[in-house]
Amino acid sequence: MKLLRNRRSRGRPDRKRGIVVVQVVVLLVVLVGFAALTVDVGAMYNTRADLQRTADAAAMASAAMLANYTDGDPLVLATDAAINYTQRNAVFGKEMTLDAKTDVEFGRASYNAGRGEYVFTPTNVLPDAVRVRVRHTADSTNGSVPLYFAGIFGINSTEMSAEAIAMMTPRDIAIVADLSASHNDDSELGAYLDTPINVFDVWSGLPIPKGNNGVGNGIDPPPPGNPNSPNDGPGTGPGSPGNQGGNGDPGADPQGGQVGPTWGWMYYWGDTIDENYDPATDPGLMHFPRYQNWNNADLETWYQAVGYSADEIDALTADAYDGSRDSWGQYGWTNRVAVALGFARWDSGLPGGLWESIPRGRRNNGNNNGWVAASELTWLVDYPFDSGSWEDYIYNYIRRSNSRMARANSDFQYRFGLKTFVNYTMVRKPSAAQTPELADTPHQPMQAVKDAVDFMVAYVDDQDTNDLLSLEIYGTIGRHEVDLTDRYTDVSGRLAVMQAGHYDGWTNMGAGIERAIEELSSGRARDMSSKMIILLTDGNANVNEQGQAGDYEGGPEYALAQAQVAASLGMKIFAVSVGSGSNLSLMDQIAAIGGGEHFHAEGTIEQYSVELAQIFVRLGGTRTVELIQ
Repeated sequence: MKLLRNRRSRGRPDRKRGIVVVQVVVLLVVLVGFAALTVDVGAMYNTRADLQRTADAAAMASAAMLANYTDGDPLVLATDAAINYTQRNAVFGKEMTLDAKTDVEFGRASYNAGRGEYVFTPTNVLPDAVRVRVRHTADSTNGSVPLYFAGIFGINSTEMSAEAIAMMTPRDIAIVADLSASHNDDSELGAYLDTPINVFDVWSGLPIPKGNNGVGNGIDPPPPGNPNSPNDGPGTGPGSPGNQGGNGDPGADPQGGQVGPTWGWMYYWGDTIDENYDPATDPGLMHFPRYQNWNNADLETWYQAVGYSADEIDALTADAYDGSRDSWGQYGWTNRVAVALGFARWDSGLPGGLWESIPRGRRNNGNNNGWVAASELTWLVDYPFDSGSWEDYIYNYIRRSNSRMARANSDFQYRFGLKTFVNYTMVRKPSAAQTPELADTPHQPMQAVKDAVDFMVAYVDDQDTNDLLSLEIYGTIGRHEVDLTDRYTDVSGRLAVMQAGHYDGWTNMGAGIERAIEELSSGRARDMSSKMIILLTDGNANVNEQGQAGDYEGGPEYALAQAQVAASLGMKIFAVSVGSGSNLSLMDQIAAIGGGEHFHAEGTIEQYSVELAQIFVRLGGTRTVELIQ
């Protein structure tokens, strides 16, 4: 009996081992299944992540091209970008392709305030958004997603896809324009050796009556001789002071054509200004130097024709009293120049003089000597603008040897005519309070800036971008001009009626940026928009944070500090400079701080005008993109 029990006890382990083997086999199958599931699920997870990453990148790249009208059709460029970025972003090690017809869809994104999200509406008409689908499916060129271990269960592949929608975000844009006095420098005589200037266009563009009202008062006769003779007037061109304008008349350019206003004997434009120009030989400029007798046969002939006596002519052409000031504070030279230019008549009181032919009540009583005094003048030609005077033009401008004009060519000193008078208004009386008429003239680079802003406004309007624009300006002081608005012509229209030195003359770039920050942080700015500052200048920041002008160290420091403030608030700054006088290093720094770009235009007026227009079209298409799905 004991032996039997031992045999049975020895047989039990064999049965247990069999059971364990069966269990191990079953568990191995389960474990292999779990392993297969784990590997394939991990592969599917990574594939899905890669698909979404690829779709996101392709959509962002594609949306960034929707405003690119300079390199071709934006829809073609956007489609190509989506395809290229999809190929460059492998999905689980495999290069993906897109079907341009089904996987790339354009549309417009509109914000639904109630749902707190953007809604995508498909359209190919001025799209601002794109939807990209990256498909790893059987019906796509990429095929379905292969599985590694699931095949033991009869599952060899699966289908996966991802999509993303990216849009060009609406922008709140502050245009910050430099309106310092230097914005007419490229129209001034002082620049004629450096660049082709357009002072003629400024003259002909003045919005006041063309021709002139003459030197006559109903008594003084026109000069004698042939009106087509260039020697007909005192060192001027053809015609008489009473001529009212027209092609070929005294107010025309040498070839006829455009006509500008004229005053007294300043009625002939004279020579065209180019690299060979010489003011000393220009028939449009009259030379009346101080402390010299004037030996001018034309002038003496005209004085005789008007009715001045020999004694009066001797006094008017002699320098005896040039340095003497009369009771009105005017020097004798200033007064005799005014007479020579036809601005005034001299009622000398000398026996047999012209004054005797003037009816009483219409003449002044002179003191019967050779001193041409201010009290003896009857003014025949009014000074035409709100600020300035003929005396200031004569004595305080043309007389000086240190003006920019005279430094460019000393022969401009003591030379009077349309060229130097228009130059006087731009240099000494440039503001809107002094000579508002200059706003209607194409003085440069101000006109090029106006045209460039016009280009951008038209571009933004055409593209229906849902942007808002504001206008900030700076001279000595920064000023807010136009609130953020979708009426874009409010911005371009306001700038169009402004001028170089509109309010004041210095360059407070820091204050201009500060005004932009204030507007882009105001209640008019939108939470969902990107913030952009376009900073314009032709020169150097020279006003510090305390408002002190002429500080060429504190001015840049103030501008850089404000750029830092803008950047900290997420505002992107694009700097645009024009002309060789700009502080390019400062503009580079500001653009770098603001995360934007610095664009520069220079050369001739024609060259930088074209460059500025191209720059502003590019700025109009510089858009921030973001994913909305």
